[in-house]
Amino acid sequence: MKTNPTTKAVLWVVIPLLIGGLGFWGLYRETDWRELGQTLSSEVRYPVLLFSLLFGLMSNLCRGLRWELLVAPLATDGAPPRRINTICTVLGSYTVNMGIPRSGEVWRCVELERREQIPFAQLFGTLIVDRLVDVLMLGLILVGIVASSTDFFRDYFAQHPEVLEALVGFAHSPWMLVLIALGLGSVALVVWLLRYRPEGRVAHFLRQLWQGGMSIRQMPHRGRFLLLTVLIWIGYFCYFYFALFAFPATEHLPLSVAGIAFALSSMSVIVPVQAGMGAWHAAVIATFTTFGMALQPAQDFAFIVHTAQTLWITLCGLIAILALPIINRHYVRQRFATEHTTP
Repeated sequence: MKTNPTTKAVLWVVIPLLIGGLGFWGLYRETDWRELGQTLSSEVRYPVLLFSLLFGLMSNLCRGLRWELLVAPLATDGAPPRRINTICTVLGSYTVNMGIPRSGEVWRCVELERREQIPFAQLFGTLIVDRLVDVLMLGLILVGIVASSTDFFRDYFAQHPEVLEALVGFAHSPWMLVLIALGLGSVALVVWLLRYRPEGRVAHFLRQLWQGGMSIRQMPHRGRFLLLTVLIWIGYFCYFYFALFAFPATEHLPLSVAGIAFALSSMSVIVPVQAGMGAWHAAVIATFTTFGMALQPAQDFAFIVHTAQTLWITLCGLIAILALPIINRHYVRQRFATEHTTP
């Protein structure tokens, strides 16, 4: 049965919102909203909270600069893309994600293709590298957190045995086999297309995707790339850490607790909902309450900080989206004349 395009678009927005909303409702259904209102009106140190938001913007600016390094080798005329374009498309992607999760990644490639005349598939390949580097960084952070905080995880699973049982159950369920089969099937399909349909559109797209991913081999300034990667994650941590000092209930939490809460909340990006709604709150609340904090102040912190950060990143992205046509009104890049076809 055919589905109206408008209906599809609405469903792509509504379904993630429902998933996130259900998770949020489960966490906050017994919250004392009057106490949360009291926290908002008289306990939050707003200058400190606003100061913490600057680190989120700094990280996303560094992300734009890092993406510029990946994209630069793809320019056929030898000139790198305009720095302001890579920065604005990265900032704008977070606002687009508020509508349909993950759509911002596609949007920033489409928008940069339009501004810089670099093929979409190649740009998407650089985006995959960009995300893989972040996954590696997050993995390193998680390994460090788990290795240094075994007591926390032992206590958490002792208090919530159902979580461990669910993880073990999933690992032994048919769904795990389905995921493995899908992964192997996807690899086999790619190999078959490249070997037996080398002139097809899909194979051509895959080769351009590979070119984009391999741009990291030709990228100059690799030291700068690593530095920007470190700065991105330091900024994200400060984004979370300095917000703790805006609340009396969290200002005295040790750095180790902040690190655990940050690492676990960072994993909320895996959940396909707008801004990690529900999942981000659950990670922060679970961490704080496991270390002995009362439930209400943990909920207050998660609600207020997540809302402030979401509004801030959305506002910055909206400004970037509106600025793009203005800053490019007289900019016309020569269209790419050739397209590479070998991986």
